[in-house]
Amino acid sequence: MPLRLSDQHERVTKSLKQDFQGIEGDGHILYPDEVMKRAFKKRRMLLVIGDPGAGKTTLLKYYALCALEECNRLGFAAPPNVFYLPLRDLVRDKEGNNYDSLPANLTSWAGKHHLTIGAELFYNWLQNGSSLVLFDGLDEISNTEERKEVCRWIDGAWSGFGQAFFVVTSRATGYIKEEGIELEVDHERADVQDFTPAQQERFLRNWFTAAFLKDPCEKDADEAEWERQQRAEAEARTTTMVAHLNGEKNKGLRQLAAIPMILQIMAILWKDRDFMPENRLKLYEASLDYLLEFRDKRRGIKPLLSAIDARQVLAPVSLWMQETLKKDEAAKADMHTAMQEWLDTLNTPDTLPTVASFCDYLVKRAGLLIETGGKEYLFRHKSFREYLAGVQLKEDRPYEHLTKLVANFGEDWWTEPLRFFIASVDAQVFDAFMQKLFDSPVSEALTTKQQLLLQTIIEEAKGQKVDALCRKLLDLTTTIGRKRVILDCLKTIGKPAALTALEQFRAQELAKGGTENTDVLDRAEEVIIALGGKALERASEKSISGKSLSLRNPNEQNAEYILIPGGNYWYSAMKKAVDVADCYVAKYPVTNKLYRSFIAWLKEKDSGENRASAFREKLERIAESKEWGPKFGDYLRGGNDNLAALFRSENDEDRKFGGENQPVVGVTWYAARAYSLWLSLLEESTGHYRLANEMEWEWAAGGKQGTTGQKVREYPWLEEKGDASPGLLNFRESNIGATTPVGSYPDGATPEGLYDMAGNVWEWCSDWYGDDGTFAKLFGPETGSYRVLRGGYWDSSAWCCRSAFRDYDTPGYRSNYVGFRLVFVP
Repeated sequence: MPLRLSDQHERVTKSLKQDFQGIEGDGHILYPDEVMKRAFKKRRMLLVIGDPGAGKTTLLKYYALCALEECNRLGFAAPPNVFYLPLRDLVRDKEGNNYDSLPANLTSWAGKHHLTIGAELFYNWLQNGSSLVLFDGLDEISNTEERKEVCRWIDGAWSGFGQAFFVVTSRATGYIKEEGIELEVDHERADVQDFTPAQQERFLRNWFTAAFLKDPCEKDADEAEWERQQRAEAEARTTTMVAHLNGEKNKGLRQLAAIPMILQIMAILWKDRDFMPENRLKLYEASLDYLLEFRDKRRGIKPLLSAIDARQVLAPVSLWMQETLKKDEAAKADMHTAMQEWLDTLNTPDTLPTVASFCDYLVKRAGLLIETGGKEYLFRHKSFREYLAGVQLKEDRPYEHLTKLVANFGEDWWTEPLRFFIASVDAQVFDAFMQKLFDSPVSEALTTKQQLLLQTIIEEAKGQKVDALCRKLLDLTTTIGRKRVILDCLKTIGKPAALTALEQFRAQELAKGGTENTDVLDRAEEVIIALGGKALERASEKSISGKSLSLRNPNEQNAEYILIPGGNYWYSAMKKAVDVADCYVAKYPVTNKLYRSFIAWLKEKDSGENRASAFREKLERIAESKEWGPKFGDYLRGGNDNLAALFRSENDEDRKFGGENQPVVGVTWYAARAYSLWLSLLEESTGHYRLANEMEWEWAAGGKQGTTGQKVREYPWLEEKGDASPGLLNFRESNIGATTPVGSYPDGATPEGLYDMAGNVWEWCSDWYGDDGTFAKLFGPETGSYRVLRGGYWDSSAWCCRSAFRDYDTPGYRSNYVGFRLVFVP
């Protein structure tokens, strides 16, 4: 299981960069053992954040076993006392006002598992000697205020037991600092990462091998030969499944396979049914069919109920837990009562099981439920309950549930059921949901988290209509904030049916005049162009110098470049005043959509008889001249004559970083230069595209127009907006854990209209790090090894997102936190 350790201490020396190496070259990505060692070297708290099905609980089990059996792997000199506690099981004190102490809660939880251990004994264990306390599932506490209280309770436990080390797990949606859900004590954070393709294949090989070797050996068979055959079958299954996932049309499946639990479900279905569903919704449906019916049928056992009948009971019960209980566990008697109501509705009276036998079947045979302490039931995987609740919302009068879903939009407890619901309903219900959402006060000021959720459900929707969105866009009472989000929705949906309304809206906004709607009008223009509409003629808009205020590149899907007038300012790297010339800077970092058009061009134009293309010849001349540095020739030759593969983004299919409107990441400095070279060769005029140099970048980010010799603004936005905060940029405190679509932070734009100059992704600059002499002072006489990075990224501290902050990396380096933007020189 790969984890990404947040770099709480920013990189400042070459030696630290060399020392901080992890899985597959990314210094932040480490395996669990190393994460715990590093986290507990100076701290006693590790927060583990992961998506549904990422394996957070499995990780805690692994940590528990290692601590007891091979503690040195985790950095402990001797086996610590190990305590595990699901946070949903916290109990309050006798007065009921506060959560009881940690020892008392451990006593209570032990009691549920038939262990009688007094709180005093737990207290002595925690107080004397090293202890490892594993708190699981902060996100499983549905109420936001209670989750805040639990965070304070964890802080108190940390303070009260100075010999104890703590690990806390949560989904990202359950730990939102912006909402006040935050651990105040000094802690390290690790995010569970998706499996890479190589890790997926390794997982599948191990899983199939274990599964086939677990099958019983036939009587009188040669055990050695049987094992050889089973291993061969496991290898064959692995090979065919990997080939299927790598199929050209199976990108969606490949992204799902990056989630450990989903990959395991896929492996089960592939092993036993030779079947692979095409999307997340169908995958859960097939998984439940397998657990509830097909697995038993393969063994020659008659299922207690058919999968269809079992769903008719489990889905409404799951929704009851979601709506009424608002908990993942239910008392045994209450669960029996709820299930009996739905068992009685089945049209199979002769074969109807008792509710007790059905629950027993779900626990012991289907493995869908867990019985805790003989008193409660909960779903083995929370996401199965969320799936069933979401599907039941669709089956049970979907239009009547819309008000409730909108009222809870963005609430962690409702996020997954909402996703499954939207993925299962038709376009009419989708349209009605959008109408409800944008009629509701909830949409008046959507947080970044809510906007990202909205983009996700649009992308996953079974059917999409734009009618409601278009009506709200043209409604004169719709606020600017809502208009902005609606335009983003229409861009994501991408249906030309919205063009007429968009053009009406543009005319409507232009008629108003004024500047308060500039951002909204610009967004409308972008959507119109993206949907194939005609751009506005803006030839009359000129700067004082007579230059156009902005330009669009027809070879780059009409990407906009904004004029940044030149000036004089105090350049931080050289610590002196410098002059900067006029420059057209890309409004956004280069997106995946734009970069993929470059890769597609390479695949088409640089293959077969086109190997000797002008583009390839230009690259060869650059390598020979060492224009891009002494190592570019080796880099170019290392591409095995396949430029598309050489320059392709490492994260092109990553579900967290591969969205069309997210900035491209996982590209080297060389790839960024190749992209700019490509655009320059396509440009018929005398202009060319390139990476900004540091002086240009810093001036564009924070230069103060009309001043001379002054330092740049600390951050790109106007100073009256204050310091870095989650509403202005995507950085560590935003707690998003990935890039966001470009332009998601309009309040953080520069006065000239450049977006994402702070946070989201580091941006390559053209300069060598040390052109100003600082490199030699830090690292000795060697130069030409590192290229400059600017702007900070999605897990940077505020300090690194300042306009004047500099970082660096080798030009062949690629990571999910490094991208680029271009400048155009006429």
